[in-house]
Amino acid sequence: MILARITKALKDQNWLAVSIEFIIVIAGVVIGFQVTGWNTDRAERVIIAQQLREVREDVAADIVALDITREASLWRLAAAEYILTGLDDSDRLPGMLLVFDIPVDRELLPEVSPDDHPTLLARVNLVRGITGQRTGYESLINGGNLRLIEDSDLRAAIQRYYAGYADLESNLGIFREIRAHAIPVLYRHGFSLFSEQDLATVLEAGRADPEFVAYLRTGAELAVAQIGITVQRQAEARALLDHINAELAP
Repeated sequence: MILARITKALKDQNWLAVSIEFIIVIAGVVIGFQVTGWNTDRAERVIIAQQLREVREDVAADIVALDITREASLWRLAAAEYILTGLDDSDRLPGMLLVFDIPVDRELLPEVSPDDHPTLLARVNLVRGITGQRTGYESLINGGNLRLIEDSDLRAAIQRYYAGYADLESNLGIFREIRAHAIPVLYRHGFSLFSEQDLATVLEAGRADPEFVAYLRTGAELAVAQIGITVQRQAEARALLDHINAELAP
C-alpha cells in the first residue's frame, strides 16, 4: 500500500507526498526497532532478575555452610588448646586473636566438657570443607549475562565474592595437605583420624612425643586461620546478599 502510493507520487512528481511517505516508512522502521529493543531489554531484565534470585539462594546456602565450617574450626581450636593445657604447654594463643585483620574473640570458643574428651583429638584432626552452591553464578557466566547487570558495584561484588570463595576452598585444601603430612605422627601412637580416643592416652602421647605436641599446636594455628577466613567470607556473603536484595527490590 505504501509502496504503491510512493510509486504514484513519483509518477506525478508530487515530491511533498513522496517526502511524507518516506517519513512514514522511516518512522515505522525506527519505532519497530525501538519496540524490539524495549522487548529485548525487558526479556533481559527478566532473565537477570531470575539469575540474581538463584545467586541469592546460593549465597544464603553458603552462609549456612560457612556457619558449620566456622563452628568446626572453633571446636578444632578449643580441642587443641584443651589438650595442650593438659600438657602444661605454654604456647597458648592470646585472648583476642587477629587473623586477616578480623578479630576472633576467644569467648566464641565452645566450652569443653568431660563428655567431649573422647572426641577431642578427632576434632583437632577435622578440617571441614565447604560445599558451595554456584548454580546462579555459573548461569550468569555461561550465559554471558553478568555484563547485563547495570549496577557495576554489584557486578564487582559478585565476582569478588566467588573469587574469595574459590580462595577459601584452595586454603582448605592446603590445610588438609598439612594435616596429611602429620598423619604418620598420629599412626605412630595408634591414633586414627576420627575415632574416639581416651584423653589420658592422648596426653601420654603428648608427654612422650614433641612431634605430636607440634602437631597439636599446628592444629590450633590452622584453626585460627580457618576461623578468620571463614568469618571474612561470611561477612562478604551477607553484604552481597543485602546488595542483591536491594537490586531485586520492587
